[in-house]
Amino acid sequence: MSIPMNQELKSILALKHVRKLLAARLTSNFGNGLAPIALAFGVLDLPGATAKTLSLVVFAQMFPLVAFMLLGGVIADRYPKALIIGGSDIVLSLFVLTNGVMFLTGTVSVTSLVIVGLFSGFLHALWWPAMSALPTEIVDEDQLQSINSVVGICSNVTYMLGTVTGGIIVAAIGSGWAIVLDALTFFIAGILVIQLRTFGKRREVNESSPTVIQDLRAGWVEFSSRSWVVAVVLGYAVIAMLMESIFTVVGPAHAKAHLGGPKPWSWILASMTVGMLIAVAVTLKVKPKRPIFVGISVQVFVGLWWVMLGYTNLIPVLMLGAVGAGFAMDFFMVLWMTALQTHIPKESLSRVSSYDAFGSLILAPLGIVIAGPLVTEFGTTTVLHVYTILFFLALIAMLCVPSVRALPSSEPAFQNAD
Repeated sequence: MSIPMNQELKSILALKHVRKLLAARLTSNFGNGLAPIALAFGVLDLPGATAKTLSLVVFAQMFPLVAFMLLGGVIADRYPKALIIGGSDIVLSLFVLTNGVMFLTGTVSVTSLVIVGLFSGFLHALWWPAMSALPTEIVDEDQLQSINSVVGICSNVTYMLGTVTGGIIVAAIGSGWAIVLDALTFFIAGILVIQLRTFGKRREVNESSPTVIQDLRAGWVEFSSRSWVVAVVLGYAVIAMLMESIFTVVGPAHAKAHLGGPKPWSWILASMTVGMLIAVAVTLKVKPKRPIFVGISVQVFVGLWWVMLGYTNLIPVLMLGAVGAGFAMDFFMVLWMTALQTHIPKESLSRVSSYDAFGSLILAPLGIVIAGPLVTEFGTTTVLHVYTILFFLALIAMLCVPSVRALPSSEPAFQNAD
């Protein structure tokens, strides 16, 4: 018999360390809502800037994230994950603050943004694998989907607030203050997470311990031995390339050219967050028997939203489509994270998560760097049409793999509260 939603929430929130993690994610995700709008429209407003300029700046952040992701996974499996996460957030706040100050003082340039982006991408590569595995150190296995859902709900609330706030700040007083505020949220989140550093066990490292290369090989064995993981990661290599291009380059350029600028785009992204909130709330109650199959199938709503972007400029219609897209994205993400945390040995989870992120994002820098030229040459509408076709082909390819369709949940099929 399942636990009613209110009891499930109470059991998770009763844990002090979970509340600290939630507070950190609430804070940093408010900043994460500010950042995309502030940086994108800040770059596009630079003298002589085009979509190509935005592609270059975003590429500078994405490339080191992908390049150092595997190293980040090895480090996260060797050292306290909360220490890595908190330390990365605190240092990252200094780089983000640098960007904000440069915008405020009028000293910002494409070169400075690229340099800061390179360092920021490296820190994110350390942060990501550690954060993916941190829940396994602070809750029991049967609470993993619940904590993923609760963190998702809380994070999406503040992301939505951050997105709307970002649109207002950027439209009213420019990108600089929004980026400074983003830096502050990273610093606060880092201080909160670093307090969880006593959780988990630091792996002993001595002369007989595996080398970094051996750790990478062991992580590869865990990753490559599961066809469902490999298939989804390959599919998402294409999907993430398309998504990152749309959210960072094509979308902002389309909004500036056709939708009215940062405010309408922030409303659309905020609507997407509403869908994400609904999704993670649903995952507190719904435990699909075949979670990956269901999660991928629901992604059709992301493609439908892209179709809407390509065919209408009506903001309410695009907001409605964004709700469906947001639902699909976070519904899959909670199920995917829970599947990894359930089926992958805990001692290897950060490395497998790093291979997951590395493989999923490996094409994203390429997609970002070519998105600007494609938009300049063909226009945002044509690019959206082509991306939508590629997206649906990737979904079909993943669903053709038997292990993707058949992977079981650790929970009974579709539990319902009585």
